[in-house]
Amino acid sequence: MMKVLAFFGGARKNGNTMAMLNYLLDQLEGEKEIINCYSLKVSPCTDCRYCFKHRACSIKDEMVEIYRKVDEADIIIFASPVYIFGVPGPMKVMLDRFQMFWSGVIRGDQPETFTKKGAFLMSGGGPLFENQFTGGGLTLSDALVICNAKKVGEVLMDDADIVKNLDQRPEIKEKLEELAILLTK
Repeated sequence: MMKVLAFFGGARKNGNTMAMLNYLLDQLEGEKEIINCYSLKVSPCTDCRYCFKHRACSIKDEMVEIYRKVDEADIIIFASPVYIFGVPGPMKVMLDRFQMFWSGVIRGDQPETFTKKGAFLMSGGGPLFENQFTGGGLTLSDALVICNAKKVGEVLMDDADIVKNLDQRPEIKEKLEELAILLTK
């Protein structure tokens, strides 16, 4: 059975980012889990470099379980609103701890090919403008690579707070449906 692991980075549990994530997950089969970054008890990376020699982190908190779940997942999805051109702090703290995965390059145990598929969803409150999703998109794209997931797509929703929610955005729903197909191919 396929395992889908989704990370939700928004503060609003019933907002547009969660609506997008739930809609996408409804299109997917298999075991699905959402990790709410705002609920995690995760300390920031201290750059101690323990992970340079060990496939683990020196900090023993909820990340220990997240590392296991990432390893076991077939599909990884990040869903985040845009906060000042990036992802919200709780999600970023967690992503910084993915240093343990990246350090596989130094340890020499980084897989040579992708073993997972991945995607990200982002919502921005205002009308679309240049670079609205660039910073957060780069962060989430790189996080997928670090987790050994090949990015197969992304769905970006502007005007999420001011004009229209997901139910009023058939074009966004269509993109989410297309993304589900790419994730399961």
